[in-house]
Amino acid sequence: MKNYELLYILPASETSEEIVKNFQDVQKHIEKFGGKMLETLLEHPFLTKAGMSKEDEPDEIKALPVVKRKLAYLIKHERFGYYCLVNFEAEGKKIEEIDEYLRLSKVVLRHIILEADPMTKEEWERLQTLFARKKAEQEREEAENSKGKEDRKTARKETGAEKKEEVKAVEPAVETVEEEKKEEVAVKEATLEIEEVKEEKEKEEVKEEESVLKSEEAKIEEKKEESKIEKAPSKEKKEESKGKKSKIKLEELEDKLDAILEDTIV
Repeated sequence: MKNYELLYILPASETSEEIVKNFQDVQKHIEKFGGKMLETLLEHPFLTKAGMSKEDEPDEIKALPVVKRKLAYLIKHERFGYYCLVNFEAEGKKIEEIDEYLRLSKVVLRHIILEADPMTKEEWERLQTLFARKKAEQEREEAENSKGKEDRKTARKETGAEKKEEVKAVEPAVETVEEEKKEEVAVKEATLEIEEVKEEKEKEEVKEEESVLKSEEAKIEEKKEESKIEKAPSKEKKEESKGKKSKIKLEELEDKLDAILEDTIV
């Protein structure tokens, strides 16, 4: 025989009488399969910590190890359910039969069977003491953390104020440096403008020189043409003089021929 813990859910839409009847039916069927019911602590952590308050429940529900909770999702159109926790001992081979009965039950929405010993009042008191100790430790840690956060905030504020003072002290020097930079930029811009003006003047001078050279070249070309025109008549005169000389020579030759002819005739 081993000890087991059964957790199952009954629909919350049923009345308190039906809840009590269904709870008792589950116990009867466990005993029918050879199981023996054990005492379940009503102050079990699952029933007290994870559930809702039983103050508004009827007395017959308060006497049972059950608690009403909202389901994580809809089960057979049910939004809420009664979580029932029972302990029993049974042979291992009977657990399959009990599990099959719960699976086929129309009133049991979900169930789970675990191998576990029932919790006693002494164990619950020890757990309560442990919970209280851990809670005190958590509160102390939270207080220390909050204090550390406040100290860090004040330290950050102080360092921030110091940094602001340093910035204020450095600001005049930064302003002077910026002014010097602005002056340098203005000087550079002025020098660039002067250089641009010089370049424009040089370009204009070069253009003027080119125009003067072009005018001089034009004058030279005109003089060359005039000299060519003057030379042309001198050539014609030479040709005329040459023609006259040739005429004179021919006349002289004719005279000589006539003289020779006269001599021969005589």
